[in-house]
Amino acid sequence: MTSVGHSLVGASIGLVCLPGFKKIQNRLVFLVGFIAVASLPDWPIPGWGHYRLDISHSVIVNGGIMLGLVLGMRGLAGPTLQTYRLAVVGMLITWLSHFLLDTLYVDSSMALFRPLSDIEISLPVPWLKTMPHVPPPFDRQILSIFWYEALTFMPFLILAAIWRVRSRSVVPGSGDGSNT
Repeated sequence: MTSVGHSLVGASIGLVCLPGFKKIQNRLVFLVGFIAVASLPDWPIPGWGHYRLDISHSVIVNGGIMLGLVLGMRGLAGPTLQTYRLAVVGMLITWLSHFLLDTLYVDSSMALFRPLSDIEISLPVPWLKTMPHVPPPFDRQILSIFWYEALTFMPFLILAAIWRVRSRSVVPGSGDGSNT
């Protein structure tokens, strides 16, 4: 998978969970954070095992890290964590979405439950393919892979944007969101 799909899904979830920040800079930083978290298992962290897809793509290992982070955040920023509860849950869903998206590729299967199980999971979507090499060069095959990912995952961002606009236009007390 490329970062295109992960970024679009991360931005979509971030848009739905975005707190009502007044400043555009805060909104952008928040969305960039969601995009970064969506690709976190692919980060080139030493010992993380991304190229082997073991530790970095284990739901068990990542779930433990998530639990530790949430418990740590709860201890350090209890009231703030309550204020941004939807954002925290959204971040965790974004992080977990990475694993689901990676199983959708035709030429990819992953042992998501290592170290407890080596059973590999694959839910192939015929038009989603992994990259044969890391760009550059941006040859026809790489551009095609980017294009199909954008077409597949862009609807999520469009739906999230529509939802965001519609949820903002609901007038409190009207019940149905209409201004009549």
